[in-house]
Amino acid sequence: MEKLTLSPSKVRKWVRCRKSYHWRYNRKLVRVRKEVPMSLGSVVGKALADYYWEAKDLRNQEKLARYLENSLSENKSSFLGKEPNKERLDDWNKLERTSKALLSRYHDYAKENDEFEVVSVETPYNIELTPKVSLMAIPDTVVKDQTEGLPLVLEHKVRYRFRTGDFGIDYQSVYSCLVSGAIGTIYNVLEYSKPKYHRDIIIRSNYELNYFKDMLVRIGNDILNTLPENMYPMPFKRCQCEYWELCQAEMTGIDIEDVIGELYTKSIRPEGAGEPGEPGEQT
Repeated sequence: MEKLTLSPSKVRKWVRCRKSYHWRYNRKLVRVRKEVPMSLGSVVGKALADYYWEAKDLRNQEKLARYLENSLSENKSSFLGKEPNKERLDDWNKLERTSKALLSRYHDYAKENDEFEVVSVETPYNIELTPKVSLMAIPDTVVKDQTEGLPLVLEHKVRYRFRTGDFGIDYQSVYSCLVSGAIGTIYNVLEYSKPKYHRDIIIRSNYELNYFKDMLVRIGNDILNTLPENMYPMPFKRCQCEYWELCQAEMTGIDIEDVIGELYTKSIRPEGAGEPGEPGEQT
């Protein structure tokens, strides 16, 4: 019996464009890139993951600064590539300055606001919805409220500008709630237009969580029951998907295998390991 493990990235791709889903998850194609740079959110998120692994009384600003330096050091070579140009060096210097400014006073803020017990950090969770469909997600951090003892997800988000209500429907955090048994999400927003912090909490009702479960079961069954030949390309002239050349080739009668050989390679990412952000998304 065929089984499907849904991740937030899979659902996002299926909802946006089924043909894009086909190229990525059925054909397992990814764009050939000489460089795979880390984003500001990824660099900061790695530092915060190490920070929250520490026991609460051992967390301090010096350790957080060291974790950030480690994160930057681990990713500098992949960001710059073998022969970095001036534009890439400028981008790296900006990322370095911004990440350091963003976390320079974070411990003082967290010390006043972290009224919870950390349960897990970046730990994969998996639940079975049906014999054919399961969900997998890796919450940034799962915590327990000290007063009620209820599980919540602490989700780190880096934004240029934050507006209350930005995260009403967010695949990643909804998934994290479902798989971890959390009842809501504490959005730990780091705003870098003027380095400052926000905490925004969304509690999910049982009705809302059950609604998402039913929706994901339907999406999972739809994926399992839709043949690849019925996954049509989306004919948008300004499509920003990394597979637009393939769709264009298919619609104009060009041999797609030639395009694949020139621009794509097979994915080697483990199943369910997560995906880089789509164009236009922010962490």
